[in-house]
Amino acid sequence: MRILFAAGTQFPFPRMDQVVQGVAEQRPAWTLVYQAGPDVNLSTLGSLPNLRAQPLFKAEEYQQIFTEAALVVTHAGMGNILACLEQGKPFLMLPRLARLGEHRNDHQVDTAEAIAGIYAVPFHEGTDSLVSAILAYDMAAEPIVIAGETIHRQRQDFGKKLNALIRTL
Repeated sequence: MRILFAAGTQFPFPRMDQVVQGVAEQRPAWTLVYQAGPDVNLSTLGSLPNLRAQPLFKAEEYQQIFTEAALVVTHAGMGNILACLEQGKPFLMLPRLARLGEHRNDHQVDTAEAIAGIYAVPFHEGTDSLVSAILAYDMAAEPIVIAGETIHRQRQDFGKKLNALIRTL
């Protein structure tokens, strides 16, 4: 199986590093790609032959990796979430937690809860539960697929409403 792990582009994400390492060690036949984010110390991941990791990939390369992935494991950033939903890509979320210094506030928890509630996409706050979910992931199962056109229309409608609200302020 080919999995893309995405930690975001703002801060290091040690819990995602732990998940990547745990999956890489337990599934050496799987191909794992990890965009770990800026200022990350990749040496903490050791030399795992089934893992290709770097802080950031060029946009074209990242898109190719995304397209080839059977599963995406991502922080709860809207860019990756929307890309997964619009392209029908199965994904799991690990929201960054403010109490662990992973972000400024817990907006990613709020996002993950909302996406889970609307689209039934699982999220995990614990690394052990996420590793277990990845190892148990069934590629043959029917993923939740939302038509990309529907997501695009919902995003446009939201943008119009937000712009109208801003104009009233």
